[in-house]
Amino acid sequence: MPSETYWSGLALVVILSISAWLILLARKRGQRVQSENLVARPVRVVTYVFKLLGFTLFIILLLAGGLMLFVSYQTMLSDLAPSPSQVELPSDLPFQVEEVTFMGGDDLELAGWYVPPANGATIILLHGYGGNRLGMLWHARVLVEAGYGVLLYDERASGESAGQRRSYGWEDASDVGGALEFLNSRTPDGKNRIGIAGCSIGGQIALQGAANYPQIAAVWADGPSAIRAKDTPIYSWQSLLSSISTHILDQMYIWIGGIKPPAAMVDIIGTIEPRPVMLVAGGRPHPNFGAEYLHIEPYLHYAGQHAELWIIDEALHCDGPVQRPGEYAQRMVEFFDESFGLAP
Repeated sequence: MPSETYWSGLALVVILSISAWLILLARKRGQRVQSENLVARPVRVVTYVFKLLGFTLFIILLLAGGLMLFVSYQTMLSDLAPSPSQVELPSDLPFQVEEVTFMGGDDLELAGWYVPPANGATIILLHGYGGNRLGMLWHARVLVEAGYGVLLYDERASGESAGQRRSYGWEDASDVGGALEFLNSRTPDGKNRIGIAGCSIGGQIALQGAANYPQIAAVWADGPSAIRAKDTPIYSWQSLLSSISTHILDQMYIWIGGIKPPAAMVDIIGTIEPRPVMLVAGGRPHPNFGAEYLHIEPYLHYAGQHAELWIIDEALHCDGPVQRPGEYAQRMVEFFDESFGLAP
């Protein structure tokens, strides 16, 4: 995405261009008005002012629309671009992991780390956009210490996983199916209990995965992003602009990216019921888009009675483990313990 300085400079150029154009028109019109009849002049001047204001508004809207299209197009290119990275196993990791690969959707080979469970339950961990499996190591440490197995993998076209493009979660749900096949192959007796947890886009994919695969018994979704424009609530003028931009992006993904559109989150989250869902959201206002919980809270109206929302007041986005590490760890473990009937 272009920098804020770039957009500020572009806006300044647009404003100066419009101002110069208005001054030029005013001067030309002023010369004509001087020669008009003094009685007719006021009416014509008022009419001219209204026409000028209307045309100026039209030009501003046209420029704003063009700018929004350009920004949306650049956003789409950035969203779909691969995000490869080398993943190094931390030397201070307090548990051993197995380096694994498995086939996701579209026959993509996905790379990850696997730790078998000590309590018979495994949690799939999904990182945020542009990152890799290292982004979920904090969650892995907490869960492994509590006896859970974990499978962390790099999402498509990210980290060390294959793929020519990312899809902002539009095509990632099928990769969760590949993760399930891998875990089932490690527990042939079919007794492996599986949950899923994710942050940001990872949280969105986690919810999609649970909606598509009934084997997933519980979902922990921290800051889950919207899938489609239908998922974006409107509560301010900034959120209205965001919704319009997301509608444009949806169409660009379809017509330019050639991606088959998935169902909106509000249309599928209810199918997870009666399996438990924990939605986690930040309560600290973002400078442009308000607090995160305003975007996530509407999901509760569609998710059913087994879903709940935990708002971390001082968190912004997926930084609950930083703001409240002890409480976050305790609540996450207790959530999965209760979901799998492991609570004492």
